[in-house]
Amino acid sequence: MKRWLLWIAGAIPVLYYVGTVLWYAYDFPYMDDYPVVVDFLNRLPGAGTFSEKAALLLEQNNFHRLVLAKLIAWLHVALTGSVDFRVMQYVGLLALLGTSWLLYRSAESPASVVKPAHYRFTTEAGASVLQLPVFFLLFQFQGWNIAFWSIVAASNVTAPALALLAFYLANRRREGWAIVVALVALFTNGNGILVLPLLVVCWLLQQRWRWALGTLLITIPALLYYFHDYQNPAGPSLMQLFSPAKLPHLLALDTAFLGAIVYHPAVAWLPIVLGSVTVIWATYLVWIRYDRINPTLFWLLIFLHLTGLMLAVNRIQNDTSIVFASRYRNITALHMAATYLSALDVLIRRDLRWRSVHLTNWFAGLVLVGTVGLWAVSNVTYLSKIERFRELKQTDNLLWQRYGQIRACAPQYQPASRLSELASRGIFRPEPVSLAAFDSKLVTVAAVATPGDSLAYGIDLRRLDQGFLVVSGWAKVAGRKANFNDTFVGVKRAKGWQYYTTLFHQRLDKDDSANDKDTGFTAIIPAAQPADSLAIFVRSGRYAALKKMVR
Repeated sequence: MKRWLLWIAGAIPVLYYVGTVLWYAYDFPYMDDYPVVVDFLNRLPGAGTFSEKAALLLEQNNFHRLVLAKLIAWLHVALTGSVDFRVMQYVGLLALLGTSWLLYRSAESPASVVKPAHYRFTTEAGASVLQLPVFFLLFQFQGWNIAFWSIVAASNVTAPALALLAFYLANRRREGWAIVVALVALFTNGNGILVLPLLVVCWLLQQRWRWALGTLLITIPALLYYFHDYQNPAGPSLMQLFSPAKLPHLLALDTAFLGAIVYHPAVAWLPIVLGSVTVIWATYLVWIRYDRINPTLFWLLIFLHLTGLMLAVNRIQNDTSIVFASRYRNITALHMAATYLSALDVLIRRDLRWRSVHLTNWFAGLVLVGTVGLWAVSNVTYLSKIERFRELKQTDNLLWQRYGQIRACAPQYQPASRLSELASRGIFRPEPVSLAAFDSKLVTVAAVATPGDSLAYGIDLRRLDQGFLVVSGWAKVAGRKANFNDTFVGVKRAKGWQYYTTLFHQRLDKDDSANDKDTGFTAIIPAAQPADSLAIFVRSGRYAALKKMVR
């Protein structure tokens, strides 16, 4: 009975996560999907030879070579005749499920460890009720972006999953398969370059000399091929990045990233403290040679710590807020899960020596309470962002199909024309959209500006279309960073002003897209005319701004 309760408890976060991804997934590209996947599929027919196709696959995208994401799209086109951007999202989902299963297996206790009878919650596989926090860490939506942004799902989630799989295989005497998986990880995401070198070090410490030498002979040409013609988008050299003056900031970035799962603006120091604790714990694991006790978990932790350091070097010019982006939180969640499992393992061994389970149970109980609370708060907090993210894709689809505009991508990538090129060849078959399906709803709002605040706005589209007045642009409270604001468009009627809801979308075409990307809105107002007087009302937390454009 208790085993069934365990599985039910563990299934709750998993089923909620899977159901949310399947429900909100939407077939439309976003941001870097255009220069990576859309551009690749458009250029592929012009690549006649194998070397030309390989060059397109290996082509650098920002700091990465996202070969796996391109291969997924290419394979889907080969099998079905068209690309579906949801498929990459589903691959990321499968990778996360695979990660949880591998963590379950990686936490197995060796058969030589004899457990006392009163350690009754432990199953034969070594997984126990004490592992429940792992599910609540991995399957929560602080990292909501990784589930719905196609190339991020196919790379940011898959790279650590493949790293874990490679370490798992390497330590279960499946060395050849471990090398194959590590090679795939190399071309998945930037941190994938770590897996092959870590396998070499792993086998050197285990004194498996032939496998270490063989892997090294594969690693050197693989990395040389990876870095062939590689350009550093950041500009500064490594010597500049690691200058003594920047080391404290580098450490702050690294630790803030490692502890980002507890970030809140009111306690901005907390992630740095938590990240520092995990660095100290990892140092302790090195000291006790935990690689001899559980090499899979040990090398996963080393991989994740090095990933944090890579991000810190990559973002050395930014402040610590950059490490709290949603697309990085899956690494942080996995890092905390692996850290917890290693601490649990050490405590179990300590308690077994002393024939006690008190410390282990208290530790696991406190972590379980914390992770369940984190899971609940995160899912409630970020559900609105998940809904808005689907809405921005739907709005971009509508604007592109009807007016040839795409806002959720930087204009230098020419997203509208490049996507139209893909669609003209039948490779992309978007979901049909209609204005009536997205019409604005009449609402009652207290359209009063906050004293001292004014509206910053711009209107790019204002036209009559199929009986609707379509108004599209951007708006925000002047001087404040936009973050999924509520925007309403008013129309002056005979009985006074009437306000309507708007569709949310992003404006990555704006010069200050870092602060203004969430300012986009589109209103589809019934029974209105282009000559009607309009008003824009924006509500951002406790601030509000109003602008009436009376004609």
